Amino acid sequence: MKSVMSSKVLKLDSHHYSKFGLLRFILIFVFMGLCSSCSFLDHPADNMVELGKTIWGSSTRALEQARDKALTKTYDKPYWDCVRSTIAVVGKRKWVIFKKDEVNGYLVIMGVKGCVNSTEIGIFFDEISDTQTRIEVASLSTNAKRKVARALFHGLDIAFGYVPPDPPEAINDTDASKKDQNQPVFPLPDTL
Repeated sequence: MKSVMSSKVLKLDSHHYSKFGLLRFILIFVFMGLCSSCSFLDHPADNMVELGKTIWGSSTRALEQARDKALTKTYDKPYWDCVRSTIAVVGKRKWVIFKKDEVNGYLVIMGVKGCVNSTEIGIFFDEISDTQTRIEVASLSTNAKRKVARALFHGLDIAFGYVPPDPPEAINDTDASKKDQNQPVFPLPDTL
């Protein structure tokens, strides 16, 4: 009876060690995969932070890589004036600021009408001099990038006084009905 009991304990222990061994093998394999790139070994602490941001969903790496195809405009305004005015235009457009880092010079916005709600658009600020700032709009979505750049640069042009403000779009129903009454009426032909 004693030998049967000890074999059951041995089986349990060997089964436990095989599960632990498999888990340890998987963890080592994952760690080696993470460490296999040269860039990871150059700056492991920074890359671990970036890995965490990627898993969390707040990484800006893809947007930073898209900056080479960004739409840009340079303003003869100081850095902080451009940042504050951009935040005001974003708020007026009712876009969502997903991530903001004014010191490192970027905003990540979402919620652009006509685009998928989760499309991220990066707005980057480069201080060229004390009185000149370049603004870049980058996204993996070309449609979102163009839409935001057009609206943002137009809004900044208005804010900085380069162009006059847009006229209010207030057409009430009585004006529309008068406009329709003045339109010529063409009768439809009897045979089609």
